Amino acid sequence: MSFSSFLEGKKILVTGGAGFIGSCLVEQLLDLDCDVMVLDNLSSGVLQNLQFNSESLSFVRGDVRDFALVQKLTQKSNIIFHLAEFIPNTEQNGPGHVVKFSMRKPLEDLDVSVRGTLNVLEAAKETRSRIVFVSTAAVYGKTLKNPIKETTPLNPTSPYGASKSAAETYCRLYNSIYDLPVIIVRLFNVYGPRQRKYLMYDTLLKLEENPHTLTMLGSGNQKRDFIYVKDAVEGLILLSANEECYGETLNLGTGIPTSVKEVVTRITKILGVTPNVKYTGMSWKGDIKSLVADVAKLRKIGFTPKYRLEQGIERLISWFQEVRRQRH
Repeated sequence: MSFSSFLEGKKILVTGGAGFIGSCLVEQLLDLDCDVMVLDNLSSGVLQNLQFNSESLSFVRGDVRDFALVQKLTQKSNIIFHLAEFIPNTEQNGPGHVVKFSMRKPLEDLDVSVRGTLNVLEAAKETRSRIVFVSTAAVYGKTLKNPIKETTPLNPTSPYGASKSAAETYCRLYNSIYDLPVIIVRLFNVYGPRQRKYLMYDTLLKLEENPHTLTMLGSGNQKRDFIYVKDAVEGLILLSANEECYGETLNLGTGIPTSVKEVVTRITKILGVTPNVKYTGMSWKGDIKSLVADVAKLRKIGFTPKYRLEQGIERLISWFQEVRRQRH
């Protein structure tokens, strides 16, 4: 079954839809002729991400912890992509880092991840709406073996990972107890245009300020599974259209390990700069040395990422440079 035939006539709610991944998902859903509602409190997302010329898009500024509001929107929805989480922006620090913020404010992180998810589950229980719960590889924590299978015991090393793990537990309970159609999708390191934080964006900011010297946290040997945002979004939609995936937990990544050093090398090569790169050897609490997905389950349903890392970085850089030109 194609995306378009499955999604035709569907009304879709995207929580956290003004954020980086959420807005890219909204854009793809609109291209597939869906009616899309976005719920976002704009603590991290920005309305600029939703500047699509479409009568099929509606935006509601509100919090996923507001049950009455979630219930009202769910009554109008066939499918819910639940991405909302606690990543507040601050005037002092700019766009928030989800793990660092969860360390500072674990109660708020828990409240959004768990109570927010429970609100979505309770509302959907009444309407039988399908739910795609977007979780994170952070639930795995420090594992001894990579690539990481979905059956790997969870051992989160941050409040963010712990709260997402708890939210996953509720999703599994609602699926088993109430037969609610829920898919848990664990995203690995998504990157691309509209991402205004994390490794690649921060590296571009540093090189813009000083193309001669670049200081990076850690050893540079940390390995991640980087997946381009358009591939991640396509994976989410593909899973939502697959009946057999409901009740399942799936990794969403490429299965390809890439070190921080390799990312830095690719970025500097594309930019045509040769900075003196220094690694501090130190990192933040909760940082993990290696997170790479086992994507065997994903491949079985026919998903293969289209974008190579270099292609994705080139597109990210083009977007970054355009945004900077507009500001200046």
